[in-house]
Amino acid sequence: MTEDEIPDINLKDTVEQGKKEAMDLRMEEIKKNMAKIKHKIVVISGKGGVGKSTVAVNLAMSLASVGLRVGILDVDITGPNVAKMLGISPELKPRVDPDARKFFPINGPLNIKVMSMAFLLENSDSPVIWRGPMKMGAVRQFLGDAIWGELDYLVCDLPPGTSDETLDILQLIPDENVVVVSTPQEVALMDARKTIKMSQIMERNVLGIIENMSGFACPHCGKHIDLYPPGGAEKAAKDFNIRLLGKIPFEVEIGIQGDKGLPFIIKYTDSKSAKAFKEAVKNIQEILEK
Repeated sequence: MTEDEIPDINLKDTVEQGKKEAMDLRMEEIKKNMAKIKHKIVVISGKGGVGKSTVAVNLAMSLASVGLRVGILDVDITGPNVAKMLGISPELKPRVDPDARKFFPINGPLNIKVMSMAFLLENSDSPVIWRGPMKMGAVRQFLGDAIWGELDYLVCDLPPGTSDETLDILQLIPDENVVVVSTPQEVALMDARKTIKMSQIMERNVLGIIENMSGFACPHCGKHIDLYPPGGAEKAAKDFNIRLLGKIPFEVEIGIQGDKGLPFIIKYTDSKSAKAFKEAVKNIQEILEK
């Protein structure tokens, strides 16, 4: 081939075409994987510290406790807590299928399939110092390369706010269902309302809102005491035409059990919190399985 015969190749277009083909392949893998899962639930909040991971873990445990096939995906790449709250050692590593170039989630309590960045860190103190594209790449691997198999429910615990991981999950799983978690605090509800609005703009099915830390019982007289002015979650539900799925009261034992890796819905069954949470789970199932 002479110099005059060398074709005029736009290398930038070639690279972009390669990226597009790779992304199309990744999306197809995710679509195929998610098609085996009947219900996908993402648990999100506008603000950190409202108990979102507690809700996600106990939702997964509640569903698994009645014999359903359940998986839980910890999408909080930089702050993974799900393994700790389920009592799973972070030293466990996912088993890899080298032929298929895929991996198996960790098998947790009640046969829940669990995947978290915590299993990939050197130790629990190792920070994940990643920018958005790397975090989104990990999320897509968790969805497309993990061998979840056939499940009744996949619960995704998302980081707070409208970060890259949250947007990516909302875009990658079109048929997902959203559960929003907030405390009664006005600042938390302001952020929760933004999260609800974002989900509705993206045309995702918002199942409803769970109000966590919804007052507590006085340890001396048993009288209900509101930690924050009440009524915010009810108003948000009404304003956005969604359901108030439940109001979970504050109980110190919940935090203690979570730190021990013992979900309160299983280990603290007689508490007001457990009963209120079971009612919230019942409401979620009624919506999805009607």
